[in-house]
Amino acid sequence: MLSALFHHFIPASLYGGQTAFPTLAGIDRELEHCQSADSTASILERSKADLYARLRERFTPPVAQALTVKILNLFLARHHLHTRSVSVLSRPFGLVIDPSNMCQLACPGCVHSTRNEALKVFDWPKGTLSEARLSALLKLYGPYAIGAYFCDYGEPLLNLQTPKLIRLAKTYLMGTALSTSLSVRRFDADAYVESGLDFMVISIDGATQPVYERFRRKGDLELVFSNIRELVDAKRRLRKRTPVLSWNFLAFEHNAHEISLAARMARKLGVNQFRIVNPFDVRWDDPEIRPAPVEGAVRRLDSLSIASEADNWNPFPESVDGGAITRAFEDLWNEQAASDSPPSFGHTCHWLYKNIVMDATGRILPCCGGPRPDTNLVFARFDDNASDVFNSERYRRARAWFSGRAAASDDAPYCTQCEWDQTTVNVGSQEIRRYFRAADAAFFDRQSLRLLSDW
Repeated sequence: MLSALFHHFIPASLYGGQTAFPTLAGIDRELEHCQSADSTASILERSKADLYARLRERFTPPVAQALTVKILNLFLARHHLHTRSVSVLSRPFGLVIDPSNMCQLACPGCVHSTRNEALKVFDWPKGTLSEARLSALLKLYGPYAIGAYFCDYGEPLLNLQTPKLIRLAKTYLMGTALSTSLSVRRFDADAYVESGLDFMVISIDGATQPVYERFRRKGDLELVFSNIRELVDAKRRLRKRTPVLSWNFLAFEHNAHEISLAARMARKLGVNQFRIVNPFDVRWDDPEIRPAPVEGAVRRLDSLSIASEADNWNPFPESVDGGAITRAFEDLWNEQAASDSPPSFGHTCHWLYKNIVMDATGRILPCCGGPRPDTNLVFARFDDNASDVFNSERYRRARAWFSGRAAASDDAPYCTQCEWDQTTVNVGSQEIRRYFRAADAAFFDRQSLRLLSDW
């Protein structure tokens, strides 16, 4: 743990340590003026043996293979983003997975709000994610992905299999995070601590019940606090520092006066960090809930939490899915069919190249937007035998529209009309840096992290 903290702040290059940067920089130089997907894939294929050899000096064979595949996939995804490719050879490096399409709360702005449920504003079928369906998705994308985020619009804790789903993701050496209200009565704290979960976001927008329930409707604040105590106790008993617990406080006009009290309560409860978040404007759903002019901030309440994810990066080495990882490692990118097109420039949506979203019923979405009955935001459906849904017809049409290769029409994919920030994804630059720093903070120094993540 002390080593992880040291390397987090002190670059290895300052004391003559060997890093990944020379190898990664060499690959980057070769790719610098590469325009076609085929030639990019060929360069990455030629680089594979050398990169693996360097990683093999520090990691076991399946881990070195996994890191090789994930790093080369990042380079390939970067190429597709920069050239605005319509079809991609890369796989999504971030998986956003909803274990449950249901929620016991009714927060304004959500697909589950009282108004939205009554008017059927959103197309959101109920259901929970099966282990078989997630297993099939991970066989396809797990070896290439660096992170899985277990939440979209549902409450993941309502699926009692969620700890098993997290454990499954960890067999592909992925970082795992989950977002929850924690206002649930059936909660197995030990199962979540033992699942390998790296990070748990707990959404608590108030320090007293009357203020809290103004937004977290039907939520029970004392139940949330009780569940936090169980988590902290389970971590202590099981001698684990993960999951890192983050109290996220959405700052509205009605609750901003409780921020200081909430921060003190977070420290007292044993939460690792307290985060003030600027929320989306939900006045379209409830005019009385208005964002507060408060600056977002993160307050670390436990400095050792920085090192926690390094300890948890590969918590189940005996369970790593070596077979799936080896198959991905041996798969030749330069022999795959690439539908190449001339490079294009201009604005595009980063979600279309970086992350993929699957809800609990297997619907594939391009982002964390909520489908409505009048939209076509469902890009594919995934079942146990599904092929590469990241190149479904609607994915390709959306990329083509942004790149200017498709004319605007009434049938244009809904995401092309989106007004959200289209450069920020759930698993993005920050998560890439966190992932490789946790893998080996000395080897993946700051220069290496910038090269892998700053795009």
